[in-house]
Amino acid sequence: MKSTKNKWNLLFLFTMITFMVSAQSTVSGNVKDTEGMPLLGVNVILEGTTKGAVSDFDGKYVITNIETGTYTLLASYLGFTTFKKEIIIDGSDITVDVVMSEDTQSLDKVIITGVVNPKSKLESSVSISTMDAKLIDQAAPRSSGELFRNIPGIRAESSGGEGNANFNVRGVPVSSGGSRYFQIQEDGLPLNLFGDTSFGNADNFLRIDSNIGRVEAIRGGSASTQTSNGPAGIINMISKTGTTEGGSIASTFGIDYQTSRLDFEYGTPLGNGLSYHIGGFMRNGEGPREIGYQGNKGGQFKANITKQFESGYVRIYTKFLNDKSVMYLPMPMLLEGNNDDPTYSNLPGFDITSDAVQSAYLQQSAGTSPFTGENHTNDVRNGNNPISKSIGAEFSFTLPNDWKLTGKARYSNNSGQWVAPFTAAVGTVAEIEATARDAAGAGAEPLVYANGDREAFNPSNGLAQIIHMFDVTVDDLSNFFSDVKVSKKIGDNVGVTAGLFTATQNTKIGWQWSSFLSEVKGGGDARLADFDGFSRNGQYSFGTPVWGNCCQRKYNTVHTVNSPYVGIDADINDKLNFDGSVRFENVNVNGNIAAGPTSTDSYDYNGDGVIQGIEQVVPIVSGADGQIVNDDYNFVSYSAGLNYKIDDGSAVFTRYSAGASGRAADRNTYGTDGKGDVQFDELSQLEVGYKKRLKNGVLNLTGFMSNTEEGISNELNRTVGNPFKALGIEAETALAFGENFYVNGSLTWTKAEIDGGANKGNTPRRQADFVYNFSPSYNFGTDSKHSVALSVLGTSKSYAQDDNDLVMPGYAYFNLIGRAGLTEGLSLVLSVNNLFDTVGITEVEGNGDGAFGNNRLVRARSISGRSSTLSLQYKF
Repeated sequence: MKSTKNKWNLLFLFTMITFMVSAQSTVSGNVKDTEGMPLLGVNVILEGTTKGAVSDFDGKYVITNIETGTYTLLASYLGFTTFKKEIIIDGSDITVDVVMSEDTQSLDKVIITGVVNPKSKLESSVSISTMDAKLIDQAAPRSSGELFRNIPGIRAESSGGEGNANFNVRGVPVSSGGSRYFQIQEDGLPLNLFGDTSFGNADNFLRIDSNIGRVEAIRGGSASTQTSNGPAGIINMISKTGTTEGGSIASTFGIDYQTSRLDFEYGTPLGNGLSYHIGGFMRNGEGPREIGYQGNKGGQFKANITKQFESGYVRIYTKFLNDKSVMYLPMPMLLEGNNDDPTYSNLPGFDITSDAVQSAYLQQSAGTSPFTGENHTNDVRNGNNPISKSIGAEFSFTLPNDWKLTGKARYSNNSGQWVAPFTAAVGTVAEIEATARDAAGAGAEPLVYANGDREAFNPSNGLAQIIHMFDVTVDDLSNFFSDVKVSKKIGDNVGVTAGLFTATQNTKIGWQWSSFLSEVKGGGDARLADFDGFSRNGQYSFGTPVWGNCCQRKYNTVHTVNSPYVGIDADINDKLNFDGSVRFENVNVNGNIAAGPTSTDSYDYNGDGVIQGIEQVVPIVSGADGQIVNDDYNFVSYSAGLNYKIDDGSAVFTRYSAGASGRAADRNTYGTDGKGDVQFDELSQLEVGYKKRLKNGVLNLTGFMSNTEEGISNELNRTVGNPFKALGIEAETALAFGENFYVNGSLTWTKAEIDGGANKGNTPRRQADFVYNFSPSYNFGTDSKHSVALSVLGTSKSYAQDDNDLVMPGYAYFNLIGRAGLTEGLSLVLSVNNLFDTVGITEVEGNGDGAFGNNRLVRARSISGRSSTLSLQYKF
């Protein structure tokens, strides 16, 4: 009996043990980054327990013998944001795949822009900053210029709208406007071969939307050898690729101005190594200034598909952009005080932060086409209207015996319009009437309003302006770029890379500028004036007589570039790394240019058989005429750097670089032999930097010196060009205080100086000593679904012109972003740009125009005033 009882006890005990063992479960899965690549050495643990695992070479992990219960799975890896997910163990094995998002501010973030071989920030002898989608959202940029202002060392004049901004980097000048020494890229290839093509700036063809996965920005360093025409730096906008499933949709409306915008994006793996991403935006609205019509309208669509192989990937992508945006050029202002401490303020009836020169009455510009000589009309409401249709591909493969092959290529069919009113002169009605009458050759015709009953022209504030309509047809800015390189690892410590960059850049642009008379009035309803019987609809000339009819022009050229380059990356020992590179730029440019009218004779524009007043002097470029361009040039760029890794959390580096930037066709003068007067401008730079991982963030410090040898170039109807020198220091930090409070910021001090000519020793125009940004953010609520973020962007004073006669005061403006999480994935977002309605002057024409009571008038440009939007966003 006892024996039987013992048997039952043993059976019960065996059953309990079996049940307990069966209740032990396993969690397993794969660990990859957002590009779908396996991550080795990731720590995966169950929070609050001793159970965990480390991912293997293929990114796989397994955690065994887990009892029933609820756990938090944590995955951590240097340079990546910690992955956290709640899991429930109920006796069954489960699979949890982990996707690690890179921490863009980490010194362990691997960078791919402007370096010989991809490597971490800590191991690179370059100054580079990165921004992920979260930081881009926090910056709340309405244009690429507003985004780039958040990057250390870059001063972006982003007051003109979306595109056509001026950029300078570390004191390297913006004497011709645009970004001559600074290259803007999209997915590793330039948007335009030249950053300062007049009215064809690279950023004209760039729109900020939710397709952007991250931004990498390099200043100085190996940018001289890793791209063409970008020795001062590179900004690379890197698109999302859909290697992890997810997307978003957002609908945005203006609170204090009229705008409506829809953003969308989605990406996902398809299986068998395939993934795709699509996205874009559509919008319509007046814009943050009152112009009297819908000036911002259009959109963008982007898509890519990637095939992942065991040894690499192939990606194909496309973009279609057709977007119209208002361009804000210098406008009338009141200049109070002395030149050393001036105040720029409103004129009666015109607000410099919310008004513009555009008007509901100013909608058509007429002239003659410089390509055909025939009549041309343009709708002023087109504004900056880039049209781009592009297709591209890239690939990367790791080959046997430590070889690697990578390449990119893209064709972009670019065209469009660029039309915006510019205040060429401002003064009393009598002054402006006399100036316009003398220039145009008008007789004694009285000045009357161009619309309505054509009553006598008598603005309430007594002011009038001459408007030059910058009417430009971007007939063809198409380009093709390719960049293919092969790398070979030699032993354990040395890598060699050789590549070839090729480019073809068309530049077919026509100027057909015209002149108008207008009152100085805001609200988008400034009325135009006619010399009665002479002018037509406010237009008193088919040219620009105040400027000597300079601006009927055509450019029709093709640049062809072949640039082989080679680089070496060597670990001298465990701590010291050397990298060096050299690039050979070979350029041919041919075509024809007419840099002014070929005749200014009378022309029966309306075809009525009578030469009327406005038709007496009509500047025309004959379609067949033009200066032949047939030029070849080459130059060599090189860069060398040393990086010393002090420990796992800090490093110092030094680098010397010498490079050059070629000239856009419209920025040069060509002789009768077709050769350019100045073929390229040279830039040399020395950098010394320190990178430090802090307990709660990172700190980067870089000192720099540069010398720029810039020849004479064209900027509209004036010449510019000087040698320049600069020295300074950049400081950049990203800090985390707990899990909810973060601070990003940077400060750049630059001492720039003109090093020759009549203004030797002066500070270059628009160059501030200090440029800074400060961006704190705080997350709160369940799962941190609510947040508030502030960004402060500022600059110290600068000078309007190289003569340093008139100061542009320093300023700081604040942007505010508030996010309220309504439910999982759904948020309501309030965005306020320029919270305190700050006046920030970014550009001044001349040094003041004339008297206005006890003060003066001036034509200048300020940042736009306060504008607020409300967005409903859903991320899934």
